Amino acid sequence: MAKVIVVFGATGLQGGGVVTALLKNKNFEVRGVTRNAKSDKAKALETQGVKVVEGNLDDPKSLSNVLSGCYGVFGVTNFWEHMDANKDIQQGKNLVDACKAAGVKHLIFSGLEEVKGKLGKPCHHFDARAEIEKYMFASGVPSTSARYCFYFEKFLDFVKESAQKDDKGSFVIGIPMEGKPLYLGSATGSGNAVAAMFASPGPYIGKAVGLAGDLKTVDECMDIFNKHLAPKTFKASEITAEQFSQFPFPAAADLGAMCQFLQLGVMERDLELTKQLDPSTLNFEDWVKANKDALNAAYQ
Repeated sequence: MAKVIVVFGATGLQGGGVVTALLKNKNFEVRGVTRNAKSDKAKALETQGVKVVEGNLDDPKSLSNVLSGCYGVFGVTNFWEHMDANKDIQQGKNLVDACKAAGVKHLIFSGLEEVKGKLGKPCHHFDARAEIEKYMFASGVPSTSARYCFYFEKFLDFVKESAQKDDKGSFVIGIPMEGKPLYLGSATGSGNAVAAMFASPGPYIGKAVGLAGDLKTVDECMDIFNKHLAPKTFKASEITAEQFSQFPFPAAADLGAMCQFLQLGVMERDLELTKQLDPSTLNFEDWVKANKDALNAAYQ
């Protein structure tokens, strides 16, 4: 009999990637959670064989039915939807409590490192996930933290939207890493590694697993763009993380603090383990080649 895996954020990048990966394994039945089961994205999941159910992390009572009879859960919160760390933490705790009450055998949560203690100032979306992760590991629920990294897919939305052209027509990409490398990976593709941990949970229970497909500087990423997206040209911005933090949009301070933290080089992601969990893991250049048409369409 197939084991039921409940996937929160099933219509998003992370959750959607986990859904796609789990559907490849006949030993799993996928139950996707959404707040609106009548949405187009929810209906699309149903056509793929996903049982779509309505649930809300703000409403603990709604979670008992969602988790009824399930073996495992993939959980993720969306800080950017509300930008409230306390709300994010409460949503995560609601999920952990519901998993404990339901007797869930394996909870994989999309966690992150704690930043404030290392940087001396908060990065709210990291620190909230770290607080949830800590609560989860202390709960007694058999758990794994799947720590994602900077998404390749961000080059198709946030990075693209913030790109500017210089006087020579080159796209200037503003990721303020100041020459330091950052871990990169596919948000959707990482679902394969998560599915592998559901299939063989033993080595990963009680652990944080850092997922990534590559480690590159922004300059190195731009060299790859220039190689495969020519005649368009790209270069990295010289903006600092501190300067980025001062931009007049709500997420600027948090993203600036994130980049300052990433520059410390203390983030741990395991390229080798990610590849073991998912041999199809792409590095940045392979992802660019696979998404060349989408990237060319995005950067106009």
